[in-house]
Amino acid sequence: LPPSQVNSTSDDYTDMSWHAPTSRFYVARPALRSASGHAYPAWVMNALGGIPATIDPMVTCAAKTVALTALRLLEDKAARDAAMDEFVRRTGGGVGGSNWIAPLCDYEPPVNFRWPEYVTTARGRDWWIPSSQ
Repeated sequence: LPPSQVNSTSDDYTDMSWHAPTSRFYVARPALRSASGHAYPAWVMNALGGIPATIDPMVTCAAKTVALTALRLLEDKAARDAAMDEFVRRTGGGVGGSNWIAPLCDYEPPVNFRWPEYVTTARGRDWWIPSSQ
């Protein structure tokens, strides 16, 4: 990470914020209230994400937030200018600036790997990568 970047997460936000003015927001996820002193395992929150009644309100709220943010930026030149000023400052001059990091790899991408095949084994459903021979 560049020295000025102090946070990294498991998504593309930290990468993409170096290539374009970016904003980030968090929206509540569904969660179960547990009995006092009890904590549900992490998979419970992920499972709730697959239930329309628990995830749809979050998606609706996120969509409204994104739409209203875009509308504000379309209508508010000062906000657009502030976002661009921050981008130029953080990248040392914008695209190609002294702190800017190009979005493409500086090596050939490994695109010739074989796709895995899914098989049923004694362990259950699994995948393996067949040899090219």
